[in-house]
Amino acid sequence: MEIARLESIVEVSVVKAGVSRAVGIMSMRQALDLPDIPNLIYSHPDPAKAAAGVEVNRRDLEGLLVRH
Repeated sequence: MEIARLESIVEVSVVKAGVSRAVGIMSMRQALDLPDIPNLIYSHPDPAKAAAGVEVNRRDLEGLLVRH
């Protein structure tokens, strides 16, 4: 099982008309505090997967989170 912490860094992008545009780089806490907008995508919180271009939706991002 893959896990990430609220301090993990992700890149948030918005997809509009098939084009992805970066919104910003932020912690998972900040990303999950954003409004639940369907066309937002997030880089994987694992740096190796993010570098490989793996993106996840909000539900997947929440599923990767470990809450303490």
